[in-house]
Amino acid sequence: MARCTICASLTVEEIRDRMTYYYPNLRSLRDSAAAGCDMCQLCWTSLQKINHRDIIAAVLAGKCPEDEGGGPLVDERVWLTGAFSDKHRAVAAAQRDKAEKASGSVGSSSGLAGPDSGSQVYVSCGNRDDPETTNSEAFLNSTLGVFADPGTPAARLFVERFVSPDRNPRGHVEFARGMVAVCKKRHRECGNATEDRNPEMPTRVIDVGTAPGETKLVNALNRGIREPYVALSYCWGQGVRHATELNDGNLGSLLEFIDETKLTAAHLECISIARDFGIRYVWIDSLCIIQGNEADWNYESKKMAIVYGNATLTVIAARSADSRQGFLANKQHSAAPPVALPFGTKDASGKDMGNIYLHIPRKPTTGPLHRRGWCFQEAVLSRRKLIFENAEIRFSCQRTEHWESGKTIESQKLRKQLFQGFRLTNPHISSTIDEKERERLRSEMLYIWYKMLLWDFTPRLLTNPSDIFAAISGIAQLAEMSIRSRYLAGIWEVDMVRGLLWHTWFSFGMKVKKDYGGQFSLLDPIEPVRPTDWDGKPVVRAPSWSWASIQGHVHERSTPRDEYILKDPANYLIRPKPRPKPHSTDKHDDESDILSWTALDNPNCGPDVLHMPYCELCFLGQPKQVRCSKWTTVAGFTPKWEAPPTRIRQMGEQGYMVLLEPAKSEYARLNELGLLPAQDTPSTISSSTEDEGSVISPALVFANAVFDVLEDRAGVTDCWFLPIIKEKWKGLLLRKDPSNGKFRRLGMVSVSKKEFLPWVVSGPEEEIHLV
Repeated sequence: MARCTICASLTVEEIRDRMTYYYPNLRSLRDSAAAGCDMCQLCWTSLQKINHRDIIAAVLAGKCPEDEGGGPLVDERVWLTGAFSDKHRAVAAAQRDKAEKASGSVGSSSGLAGPDSGSQVYVSCGNRDDPETTNSEAFLNSTLGVFADPGTPAARLFVERFVSPDRNPRGHVEFARGMVAVCKKRHRECGNATEDRNPEMPTRVIDVGTAPGETKLVNALNRGIREPYVALSYCWGQGVRHATELNDGNLGSLLEFIDETKLTAAHLECISIARDFGIRYVWIDSLCIIQGNEADWNYESKKMAIVYGNATLTVIAARSADSRQGFLANKQHSAAPPVALPFGTKDASGKDMGNIYLHIPRKPTTGPLHRRGWCFQEAVLSRRKLIFENAEIRFSCQRTEHWESGKTIESQKLRKQLFQGFRLTNPHISSTIDEKERERLRSEMLYIWYKMLLWDFTPRLLTNPSDIFAAISGIAQLAEMSIRSRYLAGIWEVDMVRGLLWHTWFSFGMKVKKDYGGQFSLLDPIEPVRPTDWDGKPVVRAPSWSWASIQGHVHERSTPRDEYILKDPANYLIRPKPRPKPHSTDKHDDESDILSWTALDNPNCGPDVLHMPYCELCFLGQPKQVRCSKWTTVAGFTPKWEAPPTRIRQMGEQGYMVLLEPAKSEYARLNELGLLPAQDTPSTISSSTEDEGSVISPALVFANAVFDVLEDRAGVTDCWFLPIIKEKWKGLLLRKDPSNGKFRRLGMVSVSKKEFLPWVVSGPEEEIHLV
């Protein structure tokens, strides 16, 4: 494609780390793009994609978009500004190497001074001031990505790549090899899950040999094989049954030979990656777990910490929703093709540096895999991940995350924190750890569990909703090592008060992010519902008091300032019923004998229990009978809820938010405390059909409650409030079964009127049975 005179002489060196005059005005850039110059087309297209058409029209006319009268622009010029990271990376790497050699601790530092967005070129145009003498912002701005092709001289300086079916289709191999090599050499924290030099492998793995025709299933456990292997994390696809799956009938034949021509695209592509790395073994669930064999599924599902934790590399097919489609090919298309730009200088040996390429950055959306429940723990447990996202490839380890576009950030290190619990189970190390350090590990893991793990896990979907505990079992087993407590249907007994105070993210009314390409966003407040099967029939997969009882995003809303409230038993308004300490060989510390919140000493619960639909809590508390009414404005009452006023009103209109007042059965106690008005003056409120004609006593409205799911609100007027914790003055909204006196959770309560606190804590303790 022919280039205009300006672009024909443009080089990287001209815009390298500085602002460079490009075109006299936007009109001339537009006209050059229309005439066929590829560089001008790229810049013009990028400006159109990012900026509003009204602002573009004003700048084209030479007018200031912000002025009502359309005053003239002081500067109409188009500028290119280079922000190249090649030099900075080289300097940072040299400094890191020097520091590590001096300290003798290679691999101990993070290697990151801060996030690195990669090399970029900025296009700007239209300014009310002179940009050469002021720092004022241009009205039009866009960003161009930068990359170098593998094998070119420029690739030695630039780590940015562009992998697509028609450009560098095998670029993922070079990218991943480089990342894994650096990780193995420098990152001590990315080692095996345990200290074993040759870690345990899954029960069965696929031996891929060196070429098709040699592929077969092997029983690594029986044969004592301990070798590097690749694990695959992927979506099967709704209703998909693979042509080749391991079952009881073909186990013998697959141990002899696996016909690769009958494997799905995702399986074949994972095998090809393993061969590219020279790794002989691969783990794929449908080929390594006996499908239809419940006993084998139960056994293998509990071993995910080993399967993914010990893999040399986990391949994550995030961009594919169906295993038959594969994941290697990036199917995103750019609005304009990449453009070559000569470097303009020679290297130290006098050789020409060749070209780098500019392109419109691909939209950074996450793939459908990130909304699948099982894939969550697969990613968390893996030490190294090669992730095929919608837009580009990403490599993540326990130290850093790298994108093919050059962006680099420090990783979360969740896996490292989970696996540190091995220290407490290692007899050679455990004896050297004092109680203060044990408590620190426990507190840290509880924070991670409620603030990070449940936040990311609960909004995800499961093909079988009853897999809610199985899909996080591997993580729970590791967390148990640090927490050292019974695991009761997703809540840790040693931190029961915090565990019961979970909220739905929907109840906070956070704004939905609309601009993420229709993909899953953790900020999207999905409306919670009770789980159902494929036929729409309700599925009871957890007790009502567990976060797992709903399908929706769960968030533990406490702040760091609340930690002392949650940790101080003096603030608790519930407590376990005293029981004789049993003679037990329980694997936990003696807290498990002292803190017993359950009706049974040995409920069917634990990190390795895959299904926990029923668990009855039994403890002491002071429940209060209350009456809930439709939300309305009440004089002198301000709701205490962490949501914007408009969202609170919306939740009231939807039926989630309700008002609470003491039931008439509580009037005698209120009168004793001087809290019952001398003259009751109820007011009738407009309501839905189910509440038609109901009345409230404004002077007695003391709290607001939020139902977990809307379907539980129907027909509920008389219910119970169970105070849980002081200072924050929160508790549970409960419903009582008249046939057996047991309670079920409906939602959360927040007390607003402090004058009612004496009543909240009044009365004798009662035995609470919560199911």
